[in-house]
Amino acid sequence: MMKILFVGLFVSSVLYISAQNKAVMEINYETRLISDSLNREKVKVYSSVLLCNNTESVYCSAEAKAYYKGNSTQTISTDYGNIPKYPKAVESIYKNNDVITASLPVGKYIFTFEEPQLKWEILGDTKKIKGFNCQLAKAITDTGDTVFAWFAKDIPIQDGPFRFKGLSGMILEVYNKNKTIEMYATDIKKSEDIIEPLKYYNEVKAKNKQQFLEARKNFHENPSIYNGNLKIVDAYGNDKTKIMTDRLKSINTFLD
Repeated sequence: MMKILFVGLFVSSVLYISAQNKAVMEINYETRLISDSLNREKVKVYSSVLLCNNTESVYCSAEAKAYYKGNSTQTISTDYGNIPKYPKAVESIYKNNDVITASLPVGKYIFTFEEPQLKWEILGDTKKIKGFNCQLAKAITDTGDTVFAWFAKDIPIQDGPFRFKGLSGMILEVYNKNKTIEMYATDIKKSEDIIEPLKYYNEVKAKNKQQFLEARKNFHENPSIYNGNLKIVDAYGNDKTKIMTDRLKSINTFLD
């Protein structure tokens, strides 16, 4: 209780004085992804961090943040010496006031575009998460998916994991209708880290989200398009492009 009270008082007292680019809170989230709804025991788990204040935030994996800032401690050995290990999850979401900018991979490139804002419907359900009083909300995304989010008015920052933002409190849990993707807060603490978007060296600035979706669709159909027009082969030279295409088509795209 003391920890929760401290966090609540801290957020309330610093919201009006938080400097731009400086976080007041860090929230760690875990994402559980089930790519096959018929096999719910096959789960992939990812960890990400949200740094935020009342106007700005960045959401990404700790590995991606370290890699693109040039201070990664994870390396791999090559004939040319040790080089930074490429992160498993490279995507990120940067929010500045009401503008949400997504950076998502398509092959070896990162497509950056503005996300449409979600229109939330507040529901009557309530529960406690991490000691905070939370209320349930519902939205239908621009791609037609139904999502549910538990948000805490005790944390008066209109933010949350990935693109799920815009409620009158911090989103601590979010999931889709079939619960094939669940995102939930695992740790909440104060922070004074600098908030800044990741600087990608292979970035493609899309005109809009539709351009990104079209590029990803083309990549799913032919993965060589955004990998330097090269076929995907195994160690023995066998063409694996078709196998990669089938695997990419099975990926759950709820987060779009």
